[in-house]
Amino acid sequence: MDMQDLVRVNHLWARIYPFIADQILSHYLKKDGDVLEWGPFSGGVSFSLLGRKPAMEITIAVESPEVFSVMETELSRRQLTGKIRLMESPLVPLVYDDRSFDLVVVRGGYFFLDPHGEALREIFRVLKKGGIAFVGGGYGKDTPQEMIDGIAAESRILNDRLGRIRVSVEELEAMIASSGLKPHIRVVEEGGLWLLFNK
Repeated sequence: MDMQDLVRVNHLWARIYPFIADQILSHYLKKDGDVLEWGPFSGGVSFSLLGRKPAMEITIAVESPEVFSVMETELSRRQLTGKIRLMESPLVPLVYDDRSFDLVVVRGGYFFLDPHGEALREIFRVLKKGGIAFVGGGYGKDTPQEMIDGIAAESRILNDRLGRIRVSVEELEAMIASSGLKPHIRVVEEGGLWLLFNK
């Protein structure tokens, strides 16, 4: 994963992330809670969530030292060092204990989910009872079309270079079935293609 492309796509999406955060918050109604955002596309949603619900305790986890360094720089630039915890963790297995988080967010999730549902089980494992996870990709259901149009072409090129994997609803349903979590996960097609977990 080219770090320059990653930084560019995250900056390109900076105006989009608040709309994704609002979509997540339409499902997550608590004023606070322990939040995990995982992956190299992390940051933007967390910054928006913290702006809306400053009592949240947010952890951003990334897998590689290179992405960790990029995220460390971004947190410092935004003066959020110490307000958001930054850690290294693979998605499988996540380094956290069972029932650690009220909310888990993985944007760009289809880069990392496996057809056997192991990643879905890990996300579910670290959710507290009553917690939710929002996993997948898209622009968010209320993002203005003109804003999407302004970044869509470049975003498509960058995401393809970063190794985007396209999945169908049918493939997601099969993944959910393989995970054994069908009663707890549903596909949401508003504003993209997302998986909504409820524990």
